[in-house]
Amino acid sequence: MLFFRKTARLPLGVDLGPDEISIVATAITPKGLEVTEAVARAVPRVGPDVEATIRETLRALLLEMKTTERRCIIAAPLGEVTTRVFRAPPGMGRSEAARAATLEADAIANWPSGERIVALDPIPGRPNELLLSIARNATIARRVSVAQLAGLLPVAVDVPACAWQRALPRIDAVLDIRSERAALIIFGKPIGLVELLAPRLVDERLVAQVRSTLIQARRDGVSDVQHVAIAGPPARRVAIEPLLLSDGYAVEPVRLGGEEAAPWALALGLAMWSTAPQGLRVA
Repeated sequence: MLFFRKTARLPLGVDLGPDEISIVATAITPKGLEVTEAVARAVPRVGPDVEATIRETLRALLLEMKTTERRCIIAAPLGEVTTRVFRAPPGMGRSEAARAATLEADAIANWPSGERIVALDPIPGRPNELLLSIARNATIARRVSVAQLAGLLPVAVDVPACAWQRALPRIDAVLDIRSERAALIIFGKPIGLVELLAPRLVDERLVAQVRSTLIQARRDGVSDVQHVAIAGPPARRVAIEPLLLSDGYAVEPVRLGGEEAAPWALALGLAMWSTAPQGLRVA
């Protein structure tokens, strides 16, 4: 059952970004899915051990929260996960599909079989299709370890593009700009496209790459993007917005719960992971 007279807590959504950490707590109430807490904090640029700094920042942020929930959903790093649609013939069993997916992963990923994780997940509304995700084992293990050492209990590792699409269902694409990398995430049905970009490019060159990727996505039939949301530093967003607007795209900052440029957008999408199969949205 998904609806209760009392509030039912769900695992936290935790975005372990190199620039900023954000956490979202959600619950299922009689009104639907509700955000009960949303917090974010910049990761200090101190010391050479980035993972240790992220861990301590995460621990401090958890201590500030009211919730005692410690189960969580985290995201695989962008660029370290590959997704494809896996089409299973009617009648194929789960174990048989898993073996076939492993063979397909051999042809997709360059990483040796012992260094990768292969996962199959159902795609709502597509009974004969599954989402095939392939990620580096060591990368996922490090991210899980950071969360565990901070006091969390990771119960799933999600694909960032899927989390973004859950958080922003009315948007066609997100331009996510961070200091270490920028990424254009184009939503598609059932999956879209992720293009990694160099964040330190001047605005005109960054937008030129975005424009080229959007045009190619339209030609390839991935998505005809009309509406783009920008996540990142306000100054960068303000400079990029008019360049994309001049191309005819509708552009806006990531906006959630009345908050413009909400830094916890990805964390919200992660928090919605366990309710995605039921199609629940934030009330």
